[in-house]
This record gives sequence, structure tokens and C-alpha cells, in this order.
Amino acid sequence: MVTLLLALACAPVVEDPGAPPAATMAPLDVLVRTSLDVRGVRPSEEEYAALEADPGALDGLVAGYLQDPRFGSRVGDLWAELYLTRSDSYTVNAAAYDRDDEHAFVAAVGDEPLRVLGYAADHDLPWTEIVTGDWTMANEVLGAVWPVEYPEGSTGWVKSRYTDGRPAAGVLAGNALWWRYTSTDSNANRKRANIVSRLFLCNDYLTRPLEFDRSVNLLDEAAVADALLNDPGCVNCHHTLDPLASYLFGFWWFDYYDGVELRGYHPERERLWQDYTFVAPAYFGEPGSSLADLGQQIAADERFPTCAVEQAWQLLLRREATLADTDALVRHRDAFLAGGVTMRALFASILSDPAYRAAADTTGGVPARLVTPAVLASEIEDLTGYRWTVAGGYDALGVDAAGLEDKGDLLVAEAVGFRTLAGAADGYNVTRSATTPNATLVLVHERLAEAAAWYTVHTLPERLFAGLAFTETPETDPGAMISAIQALHWRLYGARVTAEGDEVTAALELWADLYAITRDPRAAWAGLLSALLRDPRLLVY
Repeated sequence: MVTLLLALACAPVVEDPGAPPAATMAPLDVLVRTSLDVRGVRPSEEEYAALEADPGALDGLVAGYLQDPRFGSRVGDLWAELYLTRSDSYTVNAAAYDRDDEHAFVAAVGDEPLRVLGYAADHDLPWTEIVTGDWTMANEVLGAVWPVEYPEGSTGWVKSRYTDGRPAAGVLAGNALWWRYTSTDSNANRKRANIVSRLFLCNDYLTRPLEFDRSVNLLDEAAVADALLNDPGCVNCHHTLDPLASYLFGFWWFDYYDGVELRGYHPERERLWQDYTFVAPAYFGEPGSSLADLGQQIAADERFPTCAVEQAWQLLLRREATLADTDALVRHRDAFLAGGVTMRALFASILSDPAYRAAADTTGGVPARLVTPAVLASEIEDLTGYRWTVAGGYDALGVDAAGLEDKGDLLVAEAVGFRTLAGAADGYNVTRSATTPNATLVLVHERLAEAAAWYTVHTLPERLFAGLAFTETPETDPGAMISAIQALHWRLYGARVTAEGDEVTAALELWADLYAITRDPRAAWAGLLSALLRDPRLLVY
């Protein structure tokens, strides 16, 4: 039943260009959607009450959300779907650096560029900093293995700088992006160049139609090199792609399994383009020489802010931009530029757009979307105090099953987490987050709800059951039981339910059935709470 409800809730909206403007969502729905998008948690009881008392308070509450300290982290989570650096493995592992914290190591590597984006967003730095900054972000894991200045005795993510003399180019100069996007000799950084174009200019060369001379012998390196320079079909892309690729040879590694080689930048290899692409570095006809030049050229390109606006629009509306969105995108680009090219200025503009606030069940509305595993984990933790962790203390929804464990004569798979089962991308096998419900997502949600409910009732009851002694029954104190159920609906969903309403009646019946089995009031409350936490409203928004 839950799967069916989710499937109906997430049915795509079919747009009709000739239809009238879509109806606006109720203020409560706008508040919930914005809070989850910007903070990763649901509104508080006080925020629900403020909106209930004055629907006009919505814009003020949204403005407050943009100042929340979780905003930067959410920006990183959103752009993770584009960068795809949160992978389960890289060509080198923690053992290459004499470490045994493989999952922490992999998670730290994948988060480096996303933390840069988050820091820039949270500190209102111009978005150009992500391609021009002379700094990166590192935690204690990266600080121990990469050539970065990481304050001694620090923990967590700290603004840091590489110490190996690499150019100032933001995420372009960080290790993680190029650990994720490697290159073969024959490809000669061209895949990497396309990543630069895709991430910062929204220009994906792989989407271009290909027409070239099919008589070229692809096994003949000389023939291929000649075609890239002279065949009109090849030149269409390679005339601009190859000069971009030539900027990236400082990250040219001859041994992708050598931890020492991979952690450093190699300025002495910057001119290897002479042996591979045979084309000097240039940015769409503008010559350059270093990675720093590339970052500055991207930052000065009018396509850069336009791309950032398009990405934010698509990530927040959960759909591709269309020609019908042109006016809105221009408007938001103007707001972005007027706001100093800061991500808060851009979000503030988009979050107030009628398209973002349009009802999901009307033509032109924003399709109801699933929470990502990261948001599911954070909203459940905020509600219940429970964070699902697995062996080693890893976030169960932040990692996947990975690695092998030595069992004497056998090496067995070490099950670690459930990120992709819960609908996230892993960067390789799954490159887009789930947009519709599936069986594994429902199972993960069920287990999370059960664990969180049991934890809250037995360990942190004041979180959701303040004033309840867990000795009450419908016979001995029905008022307390009803009040507790009403409080749960208010906190979890922002919904007022009456004492005589169907919600309360159904909850009391479920509690009674569970109590008849267990004769344990706490166990009955845990079972009831797990059912409430599995409501589709916590998955679809």
C-alpha cells in the first residue's frame, strides 16, 4: 500500500504550454518543501505555529531558512548529483596510505569538492571562488594523507590549502575531481575536459550529434590523430575540447595505483599536451597556459553564471529546464548577479518563484519528489534524535556495501550501508538519484522507521513524548493518549487532528493491537511511531 501511495504521489506532471498558470501550493506545503530543500529537516513546531497564526509569515520563514547553518551542506548535497564524486571506491584505497579506515577515506575524498561548494555558499563567497580560489576543504583524514595545511589537533572539515604549489583554481585544482574522472593515454584528458564543460558551462560534448568519416581506422593512432585535426566531424568537438584537455596535464598520473603519485600535483607534466593532444591550452579560442588561467577564464565566461542558475533551477524543481522557463531563468540570473553571484541570492530568487511553489497536481506544477537518502537521514534524526549507523560508525545511508573482510581462508563481502538501495547515486553504476519509489527504498525506509521509533521511545522519549509516562492506556488515561497522538501528527506532519478524528481513532486501535501482543506500553508506542514515520509524507514532498 505504501508503495502504491508513493507511486501515485510521484507521478510526473504533464505540462501543457497552453494551460493557465498552475495553482500555488498551500503555505504549509511550501514551508515543508523549502525547509527540506534548504536545511534538510522539516519545520519545527514553532515554525508551524507561526505559519498557522499568519500565512503571510511564509516569506519571512523562508528567508530565515537561507541563513540556517545547514544551508551550505545542502548545497553540497544537491550538487553531489552533478559531480558524482561520492563514489564507493577509487583506484587507490586507504591502505595505500597505511590506513585502515577505508570507508571514512573514500567518503572524505568524495566530499572534497562538495565541501568547497558548501563553504562558498555558506560564507556568501562569489560563486567564481569555486574555480578560482586558492583553497580547498579537508578533514582530519585528508589532512593526514594529502599535501594540505590542516591545523594540528583539528577535527572535521576546515578550509585548507595545498602545499605542493598547484595553481589556484578551486575545485579544478583539488585531487578528488580528477581521482573520480581519470584518463587513459588515448583519451588524453578529453573526458576530464568534458567534465569541466559540463559542470561549469552546462555544455556536454557527449550530447552533440556525431557525424564523421567512418572509414578512419580507429586502431591506427596516426590516422586518428589526423582525423581529430582535419575531419570536419571530429573538429566540431575537438577544436574546443582538446585545448581544454591540455590544461589538465598537471594531474596526469602514469600509475593510478600509486598513492604517492596520485596525491600530488605535477607541474613538470603540464606540457605533456605536446605528446598527447598536440594542441596548446586554450579556452574556446583564448590562449592560456596554466590551470589557474582556466579557472579565471571560466569565471569570466557569461555561460558560467547562466549554468549555475540552470543547475540550481533543475535541482530545486527536480525537472529539466525547458524553453518555457527562459524568462524565469533570465530573471534569476539577474538576481544572482545583483546579489554578488552568491548562492543565497540565487536560492532566494528561485524559492520565491511561482513555478517552485506551484502545486504538484496541477499543470505546470513542480512534480512531487522523493527525499534523497541524505535528507531522509537528516529529517529522521531531527525528529527522533536517531542516526542510523553501521559497523565502524558509518552513516548507513551515506555509504554502500563495499570492501572485503578477511575470514581466514575466505574473503567475504563486508556489508556497510544502503545508500543506493535508498535511492542515491554511487557515481559509477548509478548516476542519477531515484525519482520514483521502488521496493528497496520502501524496505530501507521501513527499517529506518522501526529503529528510529524504538530508539526514541526507549532512549530519548522527551523528543516526541514529553509528559507521557508510558504507563497510560486507553482505559486508564485516554486523554493523555489522545494528546500524545495529536502531538505526534503536529510535529511529524504539521497537521492538526481532532480527538474524534480518523487519525486518532486508527492510532489508538493500532496501539491497542500492539499492546495486546506485547503487554508493553513502550513497545506499543514504538510500533505506532514506526508506522507514523513510514507515512509517505516523510518521503514525498
